[in-house]
This record gives sequence, structure tokens and C-alpha cells, in this order.
Amino acid sequence: MPGDIVVFTLHKSASMFIHGQCELLSRIAGLTYHSPNLRGSGLDARRLLTDRQLWSVRRGCFAPIRFFVDIPRLSDYQVILHLRDPRDVLVSMFYSYCFIHVGEIEANTGYRREVAERGIDDFVLAKASERSGEFRGDYGTGGHIEDLIGNLPRRYRDYLDRLVGKPNVTLVRYEDMVANYRAWLEKFIAPFPIAEKSRLIDELAAQASVLFPNREHDALNHIRHVSPGDYRLKLQPSTIRQLDEIFAETLECLGYQKYAG
Repeated sequence: MPGDIVVFTLHKSASMFIHGQCELLSRIAGLTYHSPNLRGSGLDARRLLTDRQLWSVRRGCFAPIRFFVDIPRLSDYQVILHLRDPRDVLVSMFYSYCFIHVGEIEANTGYRREVAERGIDDFVLAKASERSGEFRGDYGTGGHIEDLIGNLPRRYRDYLDRLVGKPNVTLVRYEDMVANYRAWLEKFIAPFPIAEKSRLIDELAAQASVLFPNREHDALNHIRHVSPGDYRLKLQPSTIRQLDEIFAETLECLGYQKYAG
């Protein structure tokens, strides 16, 4: 629909930051903002995936959607697709699942501790395979709706097959956001009908050092780098090579280098 925007991303790809950006930009642009992260929005994951009627009655900006949704007349929307290296996504999922994200049981207890004890290499390979459904709970991984959205390789394939390269789709990457927020923002902001975009970009870019501090670790002393390439520090070379094969098409399409170690 002309003027409507939908922002697709993935779990563990700074989606909460994307939420904040889209809420701000929508307010400035005068767009109604619809987000599963807004209390009372009614946009839970299953409804987004199954209720096709909602897309005809709601107008504005929809974000962040963390999996592909076959929206009716999607070609009429301005689409932003924000993606991250799948190897780093999987590493972040491990720390979220075992230690950081809140959920039905406390971090590092019960089955969450069992997963941690099996190790990060076992986790990422399972999450990138048919074993993905063996993990209980969600904890920021999308596990509670994998029956609808599939495992991580399928989520990337859906985006590659259905969105990448389409004329109404703007592709941006997490890595570019961290390395050069201003350049990333210039692309991200383009679909929003905002006057004097240059001035707004200047104002937001001035906050980059606060938005992306140079830090080596974060919550709970579990090292989890914000900068790209964390998988090279956390995973065994044999694990990385297996992931490179699983995500070969995704890495090539999105411009990520295979492991050279």
C-alpha cells in the first residue's frame, strides 16, 4: 500500500534497536507505528503470520518483524530488510538462550544449564539443522514459533527467495550499522516520508558513540561482542566450516566471507 512500510529482520540482530529507530522515525514522519514490541498491539507472532486481514485494516509502519510474512500485496509496501551474519546470530542466540533472556525458568538453571554444559558448538549446529526443535522455550531465539517460521537457515532462505533484489526492498546489514551508523541510517531512513532528512541524520549520527560504544563484553560477564565476527572467537574451526556450508548461499548473497582459518 503506498506509503506503508514494513521492516523485516531476525532475532538477535539488534531488533530492539530497530524497534526504537522505527518508533522514532514513524513519529517524525506522522506514520502510525505498529509493533509486536508495543504493549497491547495485538501483533503477536502467530497473528502476524496467520491473520491476513490485519494487513488490510492497519496502515503505517510495521516493525520489527523477525521472520518473513507473506503480506498481501507486499509489492505495494516499502520494505526494509535488516540482516546480520547468521554465524554471529547463532552465537548470540546461545548466550541469550542460556544466560541472558528472561523466560519460564531462570537463566543457567534446569534445561538452560544443560544446554550451556553441552557447549556453544553443539547449540549452534543444532539450531542450524533439523535438531533446532529439540530446545524447550524461546529465550529470544524464535523457538516458540519454529513450527511456522522454521529454523534459522529457512528464515534466511525465505528472505533471500522472497525479498532480496526486489525493487521495493532496501537491504541493510547489522555490520554496517555498527561500523558506520551514518551510512546505514541514510539507507534505512530513505522509505520514511520525512522532510529535512539530512538534518535528522546529522542529529542521530552525532549519537553514534553512545549508541554503539566500544565495549568488549556485556551483561552477566558472559562475553558477547557487539562488533561483527564474534563467531571466530567463540566457535571451533570445524563448527565454522560446517556453518559456512549450511549458509553458503546466504553468505554469498549478503556479502559475508567464509572462514579462512
